[in-house]
Amino acid sequence: MSTHPAVQGRTRRLVAGMVVSVSLLGLTAACSDSEAATAGTVYFGVSGPKTGPSAEYGRLWQQGFDLALEEINQNGGIDGRKVELKWEDSQSDPKQTVPIATKFVDDQTVIAELGDFSSPASIAASPVYNRGKLVQYGFTNSAVEFTNGGEYSWSPSITLDVFQERNAEWVSRKAKKVSVVYLETDWGKQAFKYFSQFAAEKGIEIVYSSPILPDSTDVKPILIKGREAAPEAFVHLGYGPDGALVVKQLRDVGFDKQFFGGQNTPQFIELAGPAAEGDIVNGIFSPADTDPRIQDFVGKFRAKFGVDPGDFNVYAYDALKVLVDAANHGGATREGVLKGLKESEFNGIGLGEFTFDQKSRRPDGVSPRELVLQNGKFVPTT
Repeated sequence: MSTHPAVQGRTRRLVAGMVVSVSLLGLTAACSDSEAATAGTVYFGVSGPKTGPSAEYGRLWQQGFDLALEEINQNGGIDGRKVELKWEDSQSDPKQTVPIATKFVDDQTVIAELGDFSSPASIAASPVYNRGKLVQYGFTNSAVEFTNGGEYSWSPSITLDVFQERNAEWVSRKAKKVSVVYLETDWGKQAFKYFSQFAAEKGIEIVYSSPILPDSTDVKPILIKGREAAPEAFVHLGYGPDGALVVKQLRDVGFDKQFFGGQNTPQFIELAGPAAEGDIVNGIFSPADTDPRIQDFVGKFRAKFGVDPGDFNVYAYDALKVLVDAANHGGATREGVLKGLKESEFNGIGLGEFTFDQKSRRPDGVSPRELVLQNGKFVPTT
């Protein structure tokens, strides 16, 4: 049966109207998606310790991030968009960093991740970030193998082998016989391996060595053995809290010679007290540096927090600034951050001017500084 011509015309007009409406709806949706990609807050994820044994480092990170965020947003954020952090408390535990990585990869508002604190915690999560094509910026990860995780694993941290080569060099200027204690962890064992290698090359004899547990409260029996080996200096390879314990108990058992160890952190200085006076560490920063740019940073940090900044404040401050610079260069997307890291030049408080080596995904040509503790502050030795 044929349809009346008038009905056919109305049908054609109705269909045409529906097509136009659907097209307009599609165009509106496309515009909304486009606007979403170029408007609103830009988020970076942070996987790091807010509780647990490493919580002090998370606190130092937070201070560095807070100052950086304040400056970044005052200066227009990323292409006029506000920058904020989404922080997940990992306790720097590899068992927790993996699900955190999955959460960040699935959250499409997160354009890059910062952390985790320890190299093992970061390495455990690297496969997730690399499969998800989300930059993992392990800014305190000194383990040599961290950036082997893939194209999306990057770190500005000086590697453990470089740290320990410099450490051995500075030790060699003060002593030829040393006792060494190191943390009974993967990081501590690797640090001792590198230090031993470079010590031998520089003519240093290790007359005694022993691991110590991270949660030890009494290491005097170990230190007495190290003292009895008649070293000219004592070397500690570890973190701030255990370094403070070691140097205080070293003085308690009568060792009054040169100590190398601990960390450039307020916690180490406070816990160790006068026992650490003259301690030598390798670091990246000193608030006593006379460079005007560094003094400007120190002044702002003191005004905001009432204390001098240390290495881990600077690590966090610089890390966020680097990722924001990368996004401003390449675009506020996951691929934009990757592009920016590959193509940009950076200027940090800790490392100064640098670019990333494209193979290692670490800074080119940087090395730590030798710092000595004088009157409760770490200052450059030269």
